[in-house]
Amino acid sequence: MILAPDTAPDSFRHPHLGEPDQIWCYRDKHGKPFFYVCRFVSENGGKNIRPLSCWQDKTGKHQWEWKHLPAPRPLYGLYSLAWNPYAPVLVVEGEKTADAAQQLFPEMVVVTSPCGSDAAEKAIWDPFKGRDVFIWPDHDQPGREYADAVAEIALAAGANSVRIVEVPDEFPEKWDLADELPVGVTGSRIFQLVKEAHPFSKDQTKKDLPPVSPPDWPFRVDEQGVFKKVETTKAPGETKVEWIKVCSRLDVVARTRDSGGKSWGRLLAVTTREGQTNEWAMPMELLAGDGTAYRAELLKLGLEISPETRARYALHEYINDASPQEWARCVDRLGWHGQVFVLPNQTYGNGQDERVLFQVDRVSDDLFRVKGELEEWKEQIAKLCAGNSRLAFAVSAAFAAPLLHPASLEGGGFHLRGGSSIGKTTALQVAGSVWGGGGVNGYCQSWRATSNGLEAVGVAHCDTLLCLDEMSQINGQDAGQTAYMLSNGQGKSRARKDGTGRPPAQWRLLFLSTGELSLADKVNESGGRASAGQEVRMVDIPADAGASLGIFEDLHDFDSPAALADHLRLNSIQNYGSPARKFLERITTNPEHLTEQLRRARQEFLDKHCPRTADGQVTRVANRFALVAAAGCLATAMGILPWGGDEALKSAGTCFTAWLNQRGGFGSLEEQAGIEAVRRFIQAHGKSRFQSCNGDYDRPIINRAGFVRDGQQGREYLIFPETFRNEICKGMDSKRVLDHLKDRGLLIPDSTGRPARVVRLPSFDDPIRMYVLKNEILGESGDD
Repeated sequence: MILAPDTAPDSFRHPHLGEPDQIWCYRDKHGKPFFYVCRFVSENGGKNIRPLSCWQDKTGKHQWEWKHLPAPRPLYGLYSLAWNPYAPVLVVEGEKTADAAQQLFPEMVVVTSPCGSDAAEKAIWDPFKGRDVFIWPDHDQPGREYADAVAEIALAAGANSVRIVEVPDEFPEKWDLADELPVGVTGSRIFQLVKEAHPFSKDQTKKDLPPVSPPDWPFRVDEQGVFKKVETTKAPGETKVEWIKVCSRLDVVARTRDSGGKSWGRLLAVTTREGQTNEWAMPMELLAGDGTAYRAELLKLGLEISPETRARYALHEYINDASPQEWARCVDRLGWHGQVFVLPNQTYGNGQDERVLFQVDRVSDDLFRVKGELEEWKEQIAKLCAGNSRLAFAVSAAFAAPLLHPASLEGGGFHLRGGSSIGKTTALQVAGSVWGGGGVNGYCQSWRATSNGLEAVGVAHCDTLLCLDEMSQINGQDAGQTAYMLSNGQGKSRARKDGTGRPPAQWRLLFLSTGELSLADKVNESGGRASAGQEVRMVDIPADAGASLGIFEDLHDFDSPAALADHLRLNSIQNYGSPARKFLERITTNPEHLTEQLRRARQEFLDKHCPRTADGQVTRVANRFALVAAAGCLATAMGILPWGGDEALKSAGTCFTAWLNQRGGFGSLEEQAGIEAVRRFIQAHGKSRFQSCNGDYDRPIINRAGFVRDGQQGREYLIFPETFRNEICKGMDSKRVLDHLKDRGLLIPDSTGRPARVVRLPSFDDPIRMYVLKNEILGESGDD
């Protein structure tokens, strides 16, 4: 037998049924035919389905025969499934329905299994691993049974999620997506049914069961709330039974604990007066006190607690003694945990048959909120970023934040530097709308607030984007320390009350910043000096794109930069949060494939923009830019960003080049900083601290740093080693600076190669060692 023949059959004519009315080709993941399914219509209108496959006989001869391949058989649509790894999957019944559904849902991959609704288990469903699967059943009992069977098989194959469309009862019997729409039903209604598809879980019947109650469980829970059975004895032999109300409806959904079997808790679900359900993973340690802390949090969530003292005790007892069947893992920070990604109110990815929850001692007031629709965000915000390198880069950076972990890269930031009112904050607002909003400044935060609560901010944004507006709000020393700690991803070590060490807070994030000064200038403003490590961790990008439009390059038919900025700002208030959630859904479906995609996309950027001879600092920064480019390309391929295929690569390349040009090339930043420090010192002090060896000075030199003389190769500056180490190279490695000067040919060593030469100088009886620098250290000026 041959699974993938080289050529199609010469004819599809059946010896008894004649020419087929329709032919469907089953292909492998490379597009090569597996086999064919043909439909024949007889004169009386009857229909026959026949498979046609290629077989090899004992002599090695290949021939097409009217019979099926043995099970398991490939899916119809496998080729599209392989070439669209992040697209959601729609399963229907039958090849004709699959073709029709593919026209209705071009953003999805539509598949079906061969041999009808009774043979779902005879198909190969392995390609569903990590995919989001939707199933549209035919509107009859066999269709519903097929949908249930496929749903169970898909979950067993490792599908990320499975949902079944609930076909309305008023639809005609046996109706499917290949039929004409029922009377009064629009295409929009069909799309809405898919959006409203119910999640399927093989454990869902178990999860719908009430908690297993302990013996003599005195509580009951219904729509009216939680009630406790209380028995009181009024006289010997006379017992009164009453049900007291404890609180409004509160369900204890699951027991929680961390991966180490500690930090136990309860997942609580509060049903508010408006019918909304709010969940909170409550640490059990809050039950240790009088309960004020946890009651306060439950009240925030909408729980109504009876004011009676006995009701408060009963609530304590109810939460403590409840025995839910479901179990969940708890975590105390956001972001990646294994192959799942945790946000405050939602978890993405496969949790290995149990939920993973964010558990904290108080209800978090986060900004990871959702408002508006993804399509509206794409049209009103993302579409207008195309052609504007800084905006497109900022949006791509938002998608890059959760990719730091899969790419095994350290955290870091990008700083948009430029004058006032050129659109820097607009870029931050647009990028922030990817993740959320709803705060006073949308998703953005101020540098001042971040520096005051640095560790809390870091943990609250782990593996996500942090937007910091206007660095001028803090002093230079704090700015440098904040940038370093945010990038480094670790807080300070602190002691517990008993003196033992508390584990330091940890995080991993990408941040965007704005300001009128660079980090180096801001640190210098406070009398300090920015280290190369700080500047590599927070990369400075000129915010002005150079088109005389501030941060913009393409106004997209708006009258002015201000008009476009206002449009983006207003729409970022109305549409936010959905892009990141859709992105998280996709990247958690197939982590192994994601890692390989990132590697290829990053390498493409590095091959184009960063030579292998570049300094290690440049390579580190280039890798971060490459991740941003890869993230933008990935979001574009997923249909989240409505851009051309190379928009993300172009914007990242433009911003990287802008950073590189102002930096001064691919060399070491410490090398440039050291040489620049020497140059600035000589230029700043000149004759005031450098005595002439030629005798042409007419005043005493106070705090002499060295001498200046005319040597054989031109003017030379002779510097005392102590001055060089303690003043010029303060805060730097003076030996490395000397090495850089020597490598550049700016230092004249002695005959043995040592950096200090033995020289004779005025007012010194004996020769002394000095560092001798050429006049070229001053660059083109050459003056004192």
